[in-house]
Amino acid sequence: MPNRKKMKFQLSRFLRKGIVSGFAFCAISYGIFGIPVEVCAGDAASATLTFTRMDSLFLTAATGEPRFQSARDSSEKILLASGAATLDYLVAAATRDRTPRQRQYVEHLFTVMADSGRNPLPRTVLARAVVSAPNDTVRAQWLYIGSRMADTAFRAVALPWLGASSESVRRMAVRALGASPRPDNLPLLWIGLDTLQGLELHQRLWALDAHSPLRDGLRLVPLLANAQQFNRHKVREMLLRATDSNWVLLAAAMPKRLDDRSRREWRMLALDSKAGTGGRKFLEAEKPEMTWEDRVFFGVDR
Repeated sequence: MPNRKKMKFQLSRFLRKGIVSGFAFCAISYGIFGIPVEVCAGDAASATLTFTRMDSLFLTAATGEPRFQSARDSSEKILLASGAATLDYLVAAATRDRTPRQRQYVEHLFTVMADSGRNPLPRTVLARAVVSAPNDTVRAQWLYIGSRMADTAFRAVALPWLGASSESVRRMAVRALGASPRPDNLPLLWIGLDTLQGLELHQRLWALDAHSPLRDGLRLVPLLANAQQFNRHKVREMLLRATDSNWVLLAAAMPKRLDDRSRREWRMLALDSKAGTGGRKFLEAEKPEMTWEDRVFFGVDR
């Protein structure tokens, strides 16, 4: 006798797929051919979803289904050709519940239209959107997209938000500075660096690293004691770049007193420094203080 529970599950799964495919077809039909959604879903009173033509074009263009590739390409051409209308739609729909793929596609449309800054329209639209954003989450999203457009003029839009009350907004404003490296960014990026923690510090370090090589990179030395390992790792990479991996230059900036966390970071710097600059001697001198596992790791176990 067939398993009724199994048959019921398979039937409901089949129905769900049919419903999803039906709505996808409606979206594509309206976006490409102008067929109203109500024609597919029934009369307007019984329709559970209604789309504008721009909704349908966006949903079709953002889909990852291979079978919809032709419709997807056609929809994207229409969206790009619509210019300001498309950008205004994306801003107006910012608070909608989007999938990660759809959010990435919003960024893709702005980036393609910006054409590395040759088209100022996306920057202008984003500048208005940042100011009028309904909340800090959306504002941070617009700042992030602006930092990805390869439009150096977007820096001016981000500057006023470096001191925002929201950490996510500050991080994305800093990202915009890192995306457009120039000497007058550096004083803004160094201010208050030692007071930051977590992802905000990491974003600031990323932006500073975008301006490498840093002539005053040894200012980062105190951050080797930072609580987050990912930040210490980033600082170590930047110090090696700033000194061309020369242990002599690194050792000159080493504090006289080191806690256990900082001491391990300095051993890592010595290990990664250029051969013949003294890093090996430092590790040999540290050998009595190392555990057996550390001696093996740093290559001083013999």
